[in-house]
Amino acid sequence: MFKRPGNYFFIVPWIAFIPWYGMLIAMLICWAAQGHPIYWFMHTEQFPVYISDIGATNLRPLFIACAGWQGLGYVITIACEYFQRAGRWPFRMPNSKSPHVEAEYDNVSSYTERLLHSRLLMPPYYTKHERNLIFASFVLGCIGEIALLMCSIFSTAKYHHVHISMVAIFCIFMLLSIVCLTAEYFSMGRHYASIHPLAATKADFDPSNPTNIDSLPWNKWTGHIWNKFTISATLKTIWCIAAIVWAICFGAIHDNSKSACFEWLLAFWFGIIFMIISADFYLGSLYKRSKYFHQIETFAGYYKYDKFAGVRDYESNDSSGKYEDSDRTETMVQEDSPVEA
Repeated sequence: MFKRPGNYFFIVPWIAFIPWYGMLIAMLICWAAQGHPIYWFMHTEQFPVYISDIGATNLRPLFIACAGWQGLGYVITIACEYFQRAGRWPFRMPNSKSPHVEAEYDNVSSYTERLLHSRLLMPPYYTKHERNLIFASFVLGCIGEIALLMCSIFSTAKYHHVHISMVAIFCIFMLLSIVCLTAEYFSMGRHYASIHPLAATKADFDPSNPTNIDSLPWNKWTGHIWNKFTISATLKTIWCIAAIVWAICFGAIHDNSKSACFEWLLAFWFGIIFMIISADFYLGSLYKRSKYFHQIETFAGYYKYDKFAGVRDYESNDSSGKYEDSDRTETMVQEDSPVEA
């Protein structure tokens, strides 16, 4: 049984990609109903035809509308990722915390309780690198989705070279956008692994000498590695690898029929990333009711957490987004809180 979500941002990705799937299915149905025609601007027999070929016919308004809707939906989805973790939209400058919020924190004593009283809708990022990755994903996604819109406007029947160029730009920039999103989740998973309460159950965990994750090589992990961030990043990586393979097949295979098959496969595969992000939003919205979150005593100087928990000296963080604290204490499990495997 699914738990009640903390908010309903997880619906946003579905609103974005369902019309995209509807467009693809409608195109296939219309093309089949017409008897699988080879259109006047096509030079060879093939089965199936490209999405762009159908989109250049009387279904062009549908192509433009749904491509634009999906593009806007993707950009809004990434903006929601930023908003839920940062407390502001990516295109807005940060504001200082209001006295009302400070006073609200003053009435709460526990570190975790203060963080729970914050207005963040998902766990905030741990370092500024993750914030920058979300912002980069947002910008790259904007460029890629604008290219897709231009691709639908400049039909392959009349502007073939422009159309092909826009397809290439769309594929490249959308891949880069999703790679940035994947890197963000890997980074968050790496930091979360070292402070997760279950890290204390690992054989290599030494409570008297906790590991500073930032002192380790970038490819070195410790603690509860397979957490929700790492799993999500792994799924995104699998998605990216498959998308790259199918995009290469789409562009490199000279047989138009086989190439078109990979284009359709890639178009439907694109919707999967929205499902993964939706799951991220759903699980992220539950963090204030998480089984383990209440066991965390400190986030050890991760500036975004301390900022929203009302810790006054968060502004002393260095350029990497972490405190320079030689007495840094890693997260421990509260003694009166049992840890479940």
